Amino acid sequence: VFDQSITEQSHEGAPGDLAVIFDDKRRFLAIGLYDPTSPIRVRILQSRDSATINTDWFQNKLASAARLRAPLDETNTTGYRLVHGENDGLPGLIIDRYADTLVLKLYTPAWVPHLKDFCEALAQVSPSTHLILRLNRSLQKQAEYLYGLSDGMTITPHTPPSLILFKENGLTFESDPIHGQKTGFFLDQRDNRARVEKLSKDKTVLNVFAYTGGFSVYAARGGAKQVVSVDISAPAIEAAIRNMGYNNLPSSIHETIAEDAFEVLARMESQKRLFDLVIIDPPMFAQSEKQISGALSAYRKLTRLGLSLLRQGGTLVQASCSSRVDADSFFESIHQSAREAGRKLTEIERTGHALDHPISFKEGAYLKCLFATA
Repeated sequence: VFDQSITEQSHEGAPGDLAVIFDDKRRFLAIGLYDPTSPIRVRILQSRDSATINTDWFQNKLASAARLRAPLDETNTTGYRLVHGENDGLPGLIIDRYADTLVLKLYTPAWVPHLKDFCEALAQVSPSTHLILRLNRSLQKQAEYLYGLSDGMTITPHTPPSLILFKENGLTFESDPIHGQKTGFFLDQRDNRARVEKLSKDKTVLNVFAYTGGFSVYAARGGAKQVVSVDISAPAIEAAIRNMGYNNLPSSIHETIAEDAFEVLARMESQKRLFDLVIIDPPMFAQSEKQISGALSAYRKLTRLGLSLLRQGGTLVQASCSSRVDADSFFESIHQSAREAGRKLTEIERTGHALDHPISFKEGAYLKCLFATA
């Protein structure tokens, strides 16, 4: 519930107070976490039917989330999102699992007063050896509501290793939950990485915005004859090399470039380098409404550069994680750029969210990816 939607309030509250919402006839509508520091004034926990918000309530929510992810147990996967915020009925909070380590990230101080009860429920439903607390940037600045909690602290008794190894579809990857992006790995692309593996046999593969080489490792296991990983972050590229090593994949087929992606693509175009499979998975380009047009322009530029490096009949894989850019606009921007480049795109499939990143409301859908031949 946004602050502007509240017509009347009985009294001022503190972050984490339980706010009960009534309609104009004083009928119960919902209960949620109150946050006077945010335009999202109340984050709804329970609607329609009243409930007591306590350890048991948290335990039931966490159990539902765990059941939804149960099929991953059959895929030799120990790295996945355990709680996907609002979409799992726990707004302002996510939990990612990396083997026996859980990373709990908060986006509002409203969760702080409930953390003890919540962590007790979590230990019952999804036991872990280590529990790391992460705080988003704005929350880190709200020390008066944190009561000594800090970003990156370990809530459980034992300190976890700085690099955590976990499995994804039988492959081993590392995560740095303190210093890495997100909680250390981009878990949401797991299904798309698996699709890339099936397309990679005997192919030359270019992975742009590779981060720690997730797509590259899958391509190598899929039998690619050459894989090139490009990312501006040298530490991320070093992690990509290590991830290849954990899986005993040949380093001889893996070329790494730690430079700006746009500059590398332009240079490769001038060198007339060609690949059978080009993967473009950039970071979020649009964090607000006013950045949408610039984001679409960047996607079109990346499509043009990617296609200039794609061998005729090759496969383009292009993704967006910007929730502000809707799927139709994103896919149309790719097709527009392809038309301008004189390349005919034949779609293989459009993909969205994996089961551990469920979508329960339209605005929650952020990930979209196109697989197409050109």
